[in-house]
Formats: sequence, structure tokens, C-alpha cells
Amino acid sequence: MSIKSFENLSNEIFCEIFDYLDAYVIFHGFSNLNNRFRLLLNSSLTRLKVTDNYLRSKRIFLHNYKEIFLHHQHQIVSIHSWEPESSKLILSTITFDLSFQSLQTLAFNSIQPDILISLLQQLAFLPRLYSLTIDMWPAKQDLGYIYQLIFNLPQLKYLKYVTSETNEFNIITSLPMATEKQMTSIEYLIIIHPCSIKELFTILSYTPQLRHLKFLNVTDTTINLNTIGPISLMNLTKLSIEIYQLTFDELEILLKNLSLNLKILQLDINHEDSSYLDAIRWENFLRTNLVQLKSFYFKYIIHFAEDYATPMYLGEQNQFSSSFWIERQWIFKVENEFENLIYSIQPYKKKWYEYDMKSKDLSKSVTFDVSEATPERWTKTIYIHEYIHHALTVTKIYHLEISMIISLEQLTDILFQLPDVETLTLFRLSYKDSSQISDEEIQFLCLLFHKNRLTKIFLQEMGQMADVYFLALIASRVNHLHIKCKNYQHAESCIGLILTDIQSKSDSLLRLFSIVLPTIDNDTVKDLSKLVHRHNLLDNFMIEHVKNEIYLKWT
Repeated sequence: MSIKSFENLSNEIFCEIFDYLDAYVIFHGFSNLNNRFRLLLNSSLTRLKVTDNYLRSKRIFLHNYKEIFLHHQHQIVSIHSWEPESSKLILSTITFDLSFQSLQTLAFNSIQPDILISLLQQLAFLPRLYSLTIDMWPAKQDLGYIYQLIFNLPQLKYLKYVTSETNEFNIITSLPMATEKQMTSIEYLIIIHPCSIKELFTILSYTPQLRHLKFLNVTDTTINLNTIGPISLMNLTKLSIEIYQLTFDELEILLKNLSLNLKILQLDINHEDSSYLDAIRWENFLRTNLVQLKSFYFKYIIHFAEDYATPMYLGEQNQFSSSFWIERQWIFKVENEFENLIYSIQPYKKKWYEYDMKSKDLSKSVTFDVSEATPERWTKTIYIHEYIHHALTVTKIYHLEISMIISLEQLTDILFQLPDVETLTLFRLSYKDSSQISDEEIQFLCLLFHKNRLTKIFLQEMGQMADVYFLALIASRVNHLHIKCKNYQHAESCIGLILTDIQSKSDSLLRLFSIVLPTIDNDTVKDLSKLVHRHNLLDNFMIEHVKNEIYLKWT
């Protein structure tokens, strides 16, 4: 049967459409349309998801929230209120009683402690509530009573509890250790508030079924961690910690006391203890204590500032390139961001420069991502070479990614300090004159290729005439040139330019030219192949389409 108008759609289809829409928007658009839609909005088939996150107009909320919460509360399956004013208005006028029998997920932002306590007392009677996210205003507050109310929610599986820090007073969590009858069914726990180690272990005594745990801002380092009894969390498979106060010694004790069978460990570390960069120590700890670990996400932040002696790493170089890390394909990376230098470990992902490699050599996989080449703009006396010097005490750098606009002079200066770099990814180049390359800039390029081992270059953005001259100057000096093109015509021009240029150079090293396009189909590949044949640009070549990339290879 053909559907000739929107209103001829079945109620079932409209219910599916409503699943993708916010309840405020649904009532704003359909409640006064006609009698059919009024009946449908009252039907138990219509499940309501209430969120103000994407509302463009506060008027839509004010005109519809009472209708939804007072007359359709039995249809509501989720409430996500992110606007502080909306949260305050809902919580001050609505009582969450058994009429909210379908409610499954609840999230409130910027909620006052006394209002939160009243809310939690009401939620204890809801039979289906399994997810709770609360962001509480900072207040001089012992969170222990709030946690006790949360742990009384019978079906709760997911809890995210956020409280902003303050320098005016300390936030504490006074709880006794859980008895067997007090243990909860919570499986996902995110704690984003000040919490000592002792308080953390007390909270965890209530959650023996925990599968995923994230916490941060461990506040006390004076307590003897060896005095805290171990807790068994044998179901825990993912652990995420943001570390500000723990040393590596203390972290080891903490993880040992948790008795874990982790599959995923994620650490964000902002601490002066440079032993966090000791790869051999990490290897020994992980081999001994986390034998089932499959994924290791590691981020260690080094801070540079005026009148601050940045801690230096004093161990051996390249420890994160040993067989332990390579076998697991856990790849080390360095990046700078404003006044910070960030060391990280992430799972291996194939890179653009690996297309023609018969076997990947992960021992030379370390990348340095430069997002700020002139940090002196922020720190006055801190320069890029200090970041590079620190990085080179830890590891050799084989791949350089420039994620900012950079001049050829700045690029040359950075590459001179990184003699082992083999591949270069450039976001965009800046020139003294966007229409051409000056003699001075040409000299920088000559120096660049004279001193470095660069074999592969990726240019991510081309929009200046000077970029064309740049390509012509470098094309014959590298083995692989990779370019991101705006469209097919742009790709056609680049291929014609590069291949015509290298025809006149018998000593050209270029053997692989690849392009990235927004969309590619079989006709695109055929047309580019015809272009090469028609103009006799190459005699013996192969062309291949991989996702949104085209590779042109010759001997």
C-alpha cells in the first residue's frame, strides 16, 4: 500500500519515530495537531525520553514540562536534565512516586545537596530505575549519607556521581564498611569527586558486582596504603583512574589491594613522579599482577611553566619499544599541547605510511604530534626545543605529525632536532608569499632533505599556489607522497603535476603517490587510470582503491 501523506503512517511507525525525539519536542509539535495524535501521545505504546540538552528554546520546555511530568509520568523511561534552571524547576514541583513506574534512567545537573537527598528518598520506591547520574553543587557536605541513600536503590546498575572541587572546605565520605545485606547490584561506577583511598575502598565494599570503575582526585597520600585491607572485585574488567596525588609506588599497592582480573586499564596521570615513564617497571608489574590485561591506555602529562623545574626522565631511552610492548601492539606516542608534554600508550592502528610495507616494524612506531610549535606564546621562556629534548630522553622519534599551521623555517628547526624521523604529516604550511616560495624558503627545504631521513610525506591541506611549488620541489626526494584532495578535479591536477614533474628527473625517488578523497567509486579509479595512460605519465603502474584512498604505484 502506498503512503500518500505523513499522517497515513501507522501508529507503530510514529512510536518508532518518537523514540528518536525528545518528549518536549514531541508535545510541542504533535499535542495540538489533531485528535489522533492526542490519543497516541496518551497511549502506553508511546515511551517518552525527556531531555533538555538539545532544546533551542526555553519556551518549549516551559510550555510542556508540566503536561509531561503531571499527566504522562507513567510513560517516561528517561529524564536527562542538564540545564540548572530546568533541573531546579522540575525537582521543586514534581514528586517522583510510583506513578513514574517506567522510569529507567535519570540524570540531573547542578543539584543542591538537600534537594538531592529528598530526591533519593523518593527514588527508592521506583521498580525499574537502573541508571543514575547526579552532578551536585559543591557544599560543605559529608557524602556518606547520600551514598547510603543511593545504595538503597534496589535495581541500580549504573552510577555516576559528580561534585565539583572547592578550596573553601573539604568534601568527605563517612561510611562504615558494608555488611553482606548492604551489598548492591551496581556494575558501573564513576566517581568524579574528591575521594581518599580509604573512602574509595569503603565505597567499593558496597559494590562487589562491579564491572567498570572510574575515579579521580585521590586526595590523601599520608595514609599507609598497606594498612588498608584488600577488596576482591573479581568481576571488574575495566578500570579508569585520573591520578593527581598517587606516586607509582602507591598506585602499585592500590592495584594489588583490589584483587583484579582486569581486561582494560586506563590511566591519566598528572604527577611529578617520573618513574611512571619506567617501561621496565611497568612490564614487570603488568606481567605479575594483571596477566589477563588486553588493553592498556596510558597518559602521562609533563608540565612546563615559568620558574618551574620540569622533572626529567633519567632512565634508559626506548624502553617502550621492547618486545613486551610490541607483542601486545601497545604503541608509545608523544604530543605537546600548550604548556604540556603528553606521553601516551594506545592500541596500534594502521597508519597512512604503512600501505607499502611488507611487514610493520612496530619498534619504530613512535610518533611526535606537535600541536604547538611556539609555546613561548604561553610560557614566554619555554621553547619547542625543551619539549623535544625531554621527549628524546625517553624515546627516539620516527614519525612527526604537525597538527597546526607551520612555516618552513619552524618545520626545519624541529626536524633538525629529530634526526630519526622517517615520515612527516603536515596540516598546512604557511609561506611569506602564498603565491610562491621564496629563495630563503627553498634553502630551508634543501637543508631539510640534506640532513633528514624523510621518505614519506602527507600534506593534509592545499589551498595556496605556493603549495604547488612545494610539491614540485619535494616530490622527487621522497618515496611516498600522500595528499588530501578536495575533489576529483583537485586530485587530477595533483597527479598530472607530480607525474609530469618527475618524468624530467632521472634520479627521482618517488615510487608511490596516494590521494585521499571525500568519496571514491570505481569510475574515479578508472578515470584516473585513463588520465595516466592518455598523457603517458607512467609506463608500468598499478592503481588501487582502499576505502577513501587511491594508491598509484610504479617501478
